[in-house]
Amino acid sequence: MLTPGFIKVLTYKRFQVACLTFLGLMTNYMLRTNINIALVEMTNVNNTFGPYVNWTDYGGGGGDPVNNVKDAEGFIKSAFYFGYILTQVLGGRLAEMFGTKRVFGICMFVCAVLGGATPALAYINMTTDAMVWSLFALRFIQGLLQGVCFPALNPLTTKWCPESEKGKFISFAYMGGTFGTVVTYPMCGLIMEYTSWTWVFYSTSAITVLWFVAWTFFYFDLPEDDPYISEEEKKYIISTRSFNPAQQEEDLKTPIIPLTWDIIKTPAVWVCMCCDFCNGFGLYVLITEGPDFIANILPIGKNISNNGWLSAAPYLARTIFAQIIGAIADFLIAKNYVPRMRMQKINTALAFIIPAAGMICMSYLTSENTQYLCIAVLTISFGFNGGTMSGYILNMVGLAPNRSGTAYGVSNGFGNISGFLVPLVKTWIVADVKRIEDWRNLFFVAAACYTFAALIFSLFASRNVQNFNSKNYQDSSTLEYVKTSCFSFKHLRK
Repeated sequence: MLTPGFIKVLTYKRFQVACLTFLGLMTNYMLRTNINIALVEMTNVNNTFGPYVNWTDYGGGGGDPVNNVKDAEGFIKSAFYFGYILTQVLGGRLAEMFGTKRVFGICMFVCAVLGGATPALAYINMTTDAMVWSLFALRFIQGLLQGVCFPALNPLTTKWCPESEKGKFISFAYMGGTFGTVVTYPMCGLIMEYTSWTWVFYSTSAITVLWFVAWTFFYFDLPEDDPYISEEEKKYIISTRSFNPAQQEEDLKTPIIPLTWDIIKTPAVWVCMCCDFCNGFGLYVLITEGPDFIANILPIGKNISNNGWLSAAPYLARTIFAQIIGAIADFLIAKNYVPRMRMQKINTALAFIIPAAGMICMSYLTSENTQYLCIAVLTISFGFNGGTMSGYILNMVGLAPNRSGTAYGVSNGFGNISGFLVPLVKTWIVADVKRIEDWRNLFFVAAACYTFAALIFSLFASRNVQNFNSKNYQDSSTLEYVKTSCFSFKHLRK
């Protein structure tokens, strides 16, 4: 039964903005991850529906057919992230200058169009190498487009979110990506069980276009510009947010290279960059390679529909845990039980250490008798990774309220180098996808990354707003800055 208080929350425009952001990131991950499970049927010569994609002679046909297919799949999975890391800083900067509405919305729409065009490559009569490179190019462009999305959201957060609600807002809105994985894997599994794998791409693209229509009509970059918000809520947001609108006009004139270089020179940002990389490595081991692990190692994962549900379970847990951890963190901070910085460190430690232990444990629980325990350990331990939202990611927003988009672009861009490394590392470590010892080695590497990031954040994270957040660059051109300041670290703030 809905309480009056809950009904009132539904009417808040900032809650509706959080929902639109959540749904936008859900479609973002749909378009990002659909190929990971579609590849299972695309390259299956016995698939009932849809065209069979034959990559057995990839690379000239001189190698083993099985390895050729594996190499082609790893190459294509990596393509998205080669593009993704290139537009991170640009996306954050563009959102600070021109607003999240245009940057996030337009890029997602074009990405959806490309996603819907993906199956056409399977129907064109071309050589194996030509098709692999064509699919690589398409995924690379999708990566360029999606690279702007997450950095573009930090300016949205600082403009729409009261300081006391940031933990809950980020834990909910930014979890849309994780929930997108929850939806995509089971949905795509069912689609491929009853129809062609081509509908994996058609359906995810169509859902994204529907979201784009809602985003266009109902989201506004500032509460001040929103015709549907109440005066009471507008005044509350403006009086309690960390965003300084007086600086916005000045930021339009800020050159991107000097700003980016000052961000890179900031040790507090290095800490978040390290966390982003290590967190990304663990996430992509499960997002990109999870369906392959479940299909080849766990007896229950042989069925494509089961594979979809099992691959999604950890991400559902991550979505739920993020809401709980974010709400608890905001409550404890508001009551002055735990300082904000200490809470961020606790959440980050939980988000890394528990999943690290879970990945190691689950690699010893893959027999027919223990496979359900394996899924349970994976799901519950990985759920704690939701604490990253109210941990180091929230810390990044606090380091630079007005220039958080560019700062997050630097951090997230570095972090997503792991996105194209994981398929390559997996190909190198997992020589035989049916041998658990090989998979265990990959999980140990991911666990080591998590543990390292937890230590770095606990020891070196900063709670202070950094100098680059309000620095005035009007008196220095990009060329001047490169000449005089490029190798000078005198502006470092510890």
